[in-house]
Amino acid sequence: MLSKIITKQVSRRIISVLLEKNASLSEIASISKTTKANISHTLSELEQEDIVRKEIRGRTHIYRFNFLHVNSKEVLQYFLRESQEQYMKKMNNLPKIVNNMLIQILNKNYEGCIFFGSSINQEYKDIDIFVIAKNIKVYDIQKRLQQIHTKISVTLGTTNEISKGIENEDMLFKNIINGVPYGCEEFIINLRHNKYFLQRKDITERFIIGYREILSCLNITEKEYVTKHLDKGIMDIVYASLAYFEQYPHNDKDAKKMFKEKFKFSFSESITKAKIQAERIGGMIL
Repeated sequence: MLSKIITKQVSRRIISVLLEKNASLSEIASISKTTKANISHTLSELEQEDIVRKEIRGRTHIYRFNFLHVNSKEVLQYFLRESQEQYMKKMNNLPKIVNNMLIQILNKNYEGCIFFGSSINQEYKDIDIFVIAKNIKVYDIQKRLQQIHTKISVTLGTTNEISKGIENEDMLFKNIINGVPYGCEEFIINLRHNKYFLQRKDITERFIIGYREILSCLNITEKEYVTKHLDKGIMDIVYASLAYFEQYPHNDKDAKKMFKEKFKFSFSESITKAKIQAERIGGMIL
């Protein structure tokens, strides 16, 4: 269902906007050059799939892409492929030629390249390329690539240097990772959205820990054990599910209240029923 929605033209326009910034319906319509009626209808579909979330600020509704969605990485990969195709068309297949030439001449030392700077979305004097490779000289690469196109300007580095640059909030590296990558797509997607993927991992791990606690109560039926571990398992799942919806309670009492308001039920004290309820929640957030 999600794949059908995100490949619709209006959906693509909306998500393209929201991957760059949070925006109101009017802003999305203006940036994407689409009618408000079409935007409103498609936003409802995307909200229903939880790929887009809405925040109410007074009379204004602000929409944002849900990076915690189980399929967010696949959506990001889809839009990255689109940007690659658009850039390839603009540059007359130059990126594909450059990437394949680098694979051939650098072999195992090569880990990908990123086109960045003015050539991405405007007129340009140079075609800036960051080449990710080890044990090579930038002069040798520059000389070879300029045989393909004289405007090519090469910067050379490693994945570790890019990661450190982002950690240090270096503007050059921020500019680089917002470029169009070839051969290093997974690395760039992870780097761009690392904090969300770490959140996603924490949510998944906490849910599974809680689910295993509940399952353990099916095997060890001693009353004292069940009382302790069933409650612990339920609370882990409660906190994981609230974190998925970006709600952060102050304590267990607050968490139970917020959970009931969000999901319209409270966990059962029956092990079998709690297991079924946990699996229902897992279907939503995993």
